[in-house]
Amino acid sequence: MKADNVRSVRDVIKAVFERGGRDDFTRKIFLRMWVPAVVSAFGLSLSDVTDGLVVGQRMSSVGFAALSLMLPVYAINNIFVHGLGVGGSVRYSTLLGQGKPQEAKDSFNHVMQFACLLGLATALLGNLFLPTLLHLLGTVPGDGELYRFTAVYLRIFLAATPLYYFANLLNYYLRNDDNGKLAGIGSVTGTLFEVSLCVIFVLVMDMGTAGAAYAYAAGQMAALVVYARGILDKSNTLKIKKTVPSLSAAIRAFCNGFSSSVNYLFLLIFILISNNFLVRTGGEAAVAVFGMIQSASYLIYYLYEGTVRAMQPIISTYHGEHREEGKRTAIQLSFCYGGIVGITTAVLAFVFAKQMFVVMGLTEPEVTVMGVFALRLFCVGTVFAGISIIVSGYYQSCEKEKYSFFIQALRGGFVLLPLTVLFAFLGADMFWWVFPVTEGLSLFIWGITLMIRLKFPREGAFDPQRVWNGSMFGGHHDITELTTSAEEFCERWGANPKQTYFVSMAIEEVCMSIWYNGFEQTGSEKKGVIEITVIAQQEGQFSLHIRDNAALFNPFELNTQKASPNGDYDMDAMGIFVIKQKSSFFYRRYGGFNTMIVKI
Repeated sequence: MKADNVRSVRDVIKAVFERGGRDDFTRKIFLRMWVPAVVSAFGLSLSDVTDGLVVGQRMSSVGFAALSLMLPVYAINNIFVHGLGVGGSVRYSTLLGQGKPQEAKDSFNHVMQFACLLGLATALLGNLFLPTLLHLLGTVPGDGELYRFTAVYLRIFLAATPLYYFANLLNYYLRNDDNGKLAGIGSVTGTLFEVSLCVIFVLVMDMGTAGAAYAYAAGQMAALVVYARGILDKSNTLKIKKTVPSLSAAIRAFCNGFSSSVNYLFLLIFILISNNFLVRTGGEAAVAVFGMIQSASYLIYYLYEGTVRAMQPIISTYHGEHREEGKRTAIQLSFCYGGIVGITTAVLAFVFAKQMFVVMGLTEPEVTVMGVFALRLFCVGTVFAGISIIVSGYYQSCEKEKYSFFIQALRGGFVLLPLTVLFAFLGADMFWWVFPVTEGLSLFIWGITLMIRLKFPREGAFDPQRVWNGSMFGGHHDITELTTSAEEFCERWGANPKQTYFVSMAIEEVCMSIWYNGFEQTGSEKKGVIEITVIAQQEGQFSLHIRDNAALFNPFELNTQKASPNGDYDMDAMGIFVIKQKSSFFYRRYGGFNTMIVKI
């Protein structure tokens, strides 16, 4: 048996070069999720950049430096919010893919309860120990305006922490609840509110860093108002409900997502080291350039992370279904579309580096000369970073946290931090080489480790031979061949006669019901696709997964009474009735397609 981990690694490599099979479902689902995800990511980056742009225009480098100094607090929040968001939403999507909606709802509520507690504690303790926190960030009262501007922004930012937690977690979960469009709208709405208010508060009303912080809080609140529809709508699975708190479930979700959020932990350490070094060797100018690099990182990295957010629900769902072809297609599309937007943005930033500093209000000669050189070096490194981000997201979505952690730990800590110290000793002019060298070296080490792993495979947890796939294209005459093949598969994996019979019956009855009731007639025939997967579970149960591109149609909602209203037997409905009596089932509309799970 091939190792599951080796197979997934090869999928990542080959998917870039291989063309997938006839997988129209995955392509359409991906594009449907990718567009709002990238728009949302661009909106998030715009909101982060706007603070610096507006403050830089009004307050020059000292205001920009103040925003840069508080970045470690932003990183701390991201450690928890993205750890909970990624780990929790992957678990939620996997449970839905396995046909366990109640467990998925409980998992969501456990995470939200923990986030509420964590957000309130952060807001309270952060403001209580604000002077100590400012000292750790690298500024003291003797710094004058730098200290005062940082303190004002940070106090309001900390108070808004619960809003930030809720908004980002709901964004993750909505995408996994087939509500990516709403997640995108909420993100853009929040961004527009923040950008508009930031301009008004800072440029018009001259409120300084306090105005930028108030605009940030208002943006989070506006996004939450939009996201609320995704919870209140009765047609959605995602619901806030009374659930017995489970600290262990929330911590488990955070641990599962930590391989993604660990990068923010390393970023925290990196920023603290860099800011303390730069403020002493290059002054406010060097710190302002560093802040500009962080703004550029939001603009570029968020596009890759947006692509991962679009990919993650698809990969997690397919992982629950053990559908390898769909996973290969999804990672291939992620590299293609993520690479296009990420590399294009990096090239534009490289070419127009000087103009970007002018737009941000950083026009001092020493800042511009140092900044253009630093920004262009950073843009070179983003090409390697994009590959690492997408690969890490793939492993995270497959619940292979160790592989994801390894990639993120290399580029965020084990390679970055030693190089940061090294280049810091080489001086402020050489410090900026840390960005491309870290990303390139991290990817190189990961590639070498990957080659070694391929030579020493380990036994996997699930045999791919336990999965059977079939499809219907163009007509119901394919059904006999499909049911015969499915019966042979069930018998090969030890199904008893009743299981074999009901698997075959479920395929025939559900698919024929979809064909006659879900698809519209086009010319002389009905055109549609039904995709079928049967999984021989290790505990002896058989799971049947059916996905189709028909209009909204749930065959399990047919009138399955033993007799129709006029007293006659409806044989089509009777077949569905028998399946409902002999199995457990779950239906949801996902990615614009009907998805059904039948467990026999």
